[in-house]
Amino acid sequence: MAKSIGISFAVGRRETVPRTMEIMRKASELGFTEAWSGVGLDNLDLVKDIAKLANELGYYYFVDINPKVLSDLGVSPSDLSFFRKVGIKGVRADWGFNLEQLATMANNDLGIKVELNASVFPLDELDKLLRLVKKPENLMASHDWYPWEYTGLSLEDALAKSKEFHTRGIPVGIFISVKDGERTTVESLRHMDIENSASILLNSRYIDRVLIGDPLPSDEDLRKVANAKRRTRIRVIVYDGLTEEEAKVFNREFHDVRIKEKTIGLTAASENNIKPRNIVRRFKGAVTVVNNNPQYIQVWIFKDDAPPNPRFNVIGEVYPEDMVIVEHLAERTKSILSVPIGDEPPVVLEPYKSA
Repeated sequence: MAKSIGISFAVGRRETVPRTMEIMRKASELGFTEAWSGVGLDNLDLVKDIAKLANELGYYYFVDINPKVLSDLGVSPSDLSFFRKVGIKGVRADWGFNLEQLATMANNDLGIKVELNASVFPLDELDKLLRLVKKPENLMASHDWYPWEYTGLSLEDALAKSKEFHTRGIPVGIFISVKDGERTTVESLRHMDIENSASILLNSRYIDRVLIGDPLPSDEDLRKVANAKRRTRIRVIVYDGLTEEEAKVFNREFHDVRIKEKTIGLTAASENNIKPRNIVRRFKGAVTVVNNNPQYIQVWIFKDDAPPNPRFNVIGEVYPEDMVIVEHLAERTKSILSVPIGDEPPVVLEPYKSA
């Protein structure tokens, strides 16, 4: 499934609408294609304004619903035409619907997507629901976000839940927060740089859509998430003595990425003259280059310890915060950019010595 990125809005105050619309336009230019918000009688006029611009910009705009919201809006599961008229393209069934109601909504002829709550939907009922749904193309899924610290899902749990939907052809969305923000699905990503959060999830096997949960993100946050969609950045602490030929591995995109049991291999066709150097024991996080291979640049990142090998120069190590990206990277990732920390000149440390 193609990966997509999105934004979220708080639509409770009229004074935030100008900035919201400015963000929508900026995000669209950067490749964002999804937008989410709540909906209700008290903010319906704002939702209509957002929906109009969302449609002009080509967004998939979806909103949270529950039985009370539908009742307040005079909508029933068997007739979602109200949302079509407003310009809303999807409804997220947050809570309160049984399988029959979910199936009825998903079987609509309007092209309205129905999003299951991936965080809490009972997975033992997923196949039961699918047997009731005649239009599975209308089904999507998206996780909750958790505003209070320590209440979010673990990364492993979020991926395990997502797998059940993704492997059945249901695209899965998830929320990330700006650094130290509130609207995040995965607790361990709450205080992480948003580019890393997006990279981890976009390059996992089972997440298809990543949305910034916090409203009014900065332009820099938008750019970071857009960058993560284009390629994954793995920061490297570079050891002293890096040669000009070895430095060719930095600031280039690798399209051939192979996931092995204990390593990740990145290969690019390029002339080089990498000679044997710093042949030492490899370790978890070690960044190595293959020497005496003049037609290809090959980088191997290690996920476990390994003895010295004369073909591998150890040139640095993955920045600790980025190891989670390495551990969750998917096979044949479209592109990876390996760069020094913060895009600044390499940090120089003494080489790792074998015991």
